[in-house]
Amino acid sequence: MFSFRRVVHSFAYFAATLAAIAVFVLVLMLAESAVYAATGQPVSVWAMAIAAITAAFGYAPLVQGLQRGLDRIFFRHQLDMLAAIRQLGAGDLAQLPIEDVERALLERICMVSYRRYAALDERALPDGGWFSFPEDAPLIEADHDSELHDDYVLRLKLPSVNGDAYLWLGPRCDGRPMDAEERTSLESLARFSAMSLEHARLTHQQAEAARLDSLSRVTRQLHSHDLKNRLHDLSFLAHHLGSGKLDEEDVQRMLIAIRKVTGRMQTLMQRMSDPNAPVDPNLAPLDLVALLKSSIRDRLWPESLQIKQNFEALPAVAGDADLLQGVFENLYDNAVQAMQGQGQICIEARLIESKECADQGQGVHADLAEVRVQDQGCGMTKAFIKQRLFHLFATSKSNGLGIGLYLSRRIVEAHGGTITAESGGARKGSTFIVRLPLWQNGSDSNSSDEGYFNRKEKR
Repeated sequence: MFSFRRVVHSFAYFAATLAAIAVFVLVLMLAESAVYAATGQPVSVWAMAIAAITAAFGYAPLVQGLQRGLDRIFFRHQLDMLAAIRQLGAGDLAQLPIEDVERALLERICMVSYRRYAALDERALPDGGWFSFPEDAPLIEADHDSELHDDYVLRLKLPSVNGDAYLWLGPRCDGRPMDAEERTSLESLARFSAMSLEHARLTHQQAEAARLDSLSRVTRQLHSHDLKNRLHDLSFLAHHLGSGKLDEEDVQRMLIAIRKVTGRMQTLMQRMSDPNAPVDPNLAPLDLVALLKSSIRDRLWPESLQIKQNFEALPAVAGDADLLQGVFENLYDNAVQAMQGQGQICIEARLIESKECADQGQGVHADLAEVRVQDQGCGMTKAFIKQRLFHLFATSKSNGLGIGLYLSRRIVEAHGGTITAESGGARKGSTFIVRLPLWQNGSDSNSSDEGYFNRKEKR
């Protein structure tokens, strides 16, 4: 069919050809002059090659520039595919709320194609519907199977693997009729729009799946993490309270224990809700051995698990009892899960003197208290320990969330200490090492930590 636009574009080719010839002649003259000045030869093949290459490289951009300029002058109503692709980019659509994606897409289609209204009919698809822009655009009955409609000038079928989907376009804003070239452009626009819409929807589905996976992981972690153990503790205490065999003193001890357990549960929930919240330990002289013994004694261990304890006498450390107990309980949890509740866990505490610290590369010249929690579980690779362990959301367990060790490291470092791990590899067990500074190490005001704890016991 005759197209006035093709005639105008042909003029662009003609004008570009003339311009290319002019460029060729100009560059040829300049190149011949340069070659003659350098070599003394009046005619050079090199000069002709340079001129031809220059004209050839500039020909296509010149044609395209002329065509776009003529389109802006004579065919402002025609569809600009480059502008349409920029407007219908999937990246912007994916950033919108899922309920606004279809409406935003139709709005942009109307803008780039100069349409009064447009509609997307996906009622034949599973969970599909009817979307229109603006909202009061004419509605087509669901059983309408013709390509023609009184209110719409064009129906374009969209690629879909689940059924038939259609893009309906209303009349142009300027009332111009649609020619064959514009129809071809609109068909390309419809296919690109379908891809953008699919990309945006898949992006939202992936984000939703990621949120659901995170929620599922958090739920599993809460079930298997500290809360599960705390719930067991509460159940144990409630059983004894309900037995009716306790005297008043035992009841009071049970109530104090319940308050401690619920306090730890609240602290755990707060820290898991925001793992990056600041850690501000309330440092005080702390009997680390007594804390470890209490945490082991009060915990409900699996019956098939053996606990080996080896504690040396330690001076007081500078610590927050509640925070450090959470660290050790997390290490116990990891050991129990790694061993699947069977085997032996070895818990040790000793004093690391300054010389030994320097020999082990600690870079400090003060004594430290060291706690080791060793299991016989699945173990870890050196690469995992070096690159991922103690990082947020890094875990080697199928039901792990990767928060416990991250929080433990932040808590220990807030105390001025370190937490590291060692493992011989897969199925060779793991050892977690916590080192904490002593309370006012080297200070005269704390010359006798033993006296401090003796006074505390007398009170």
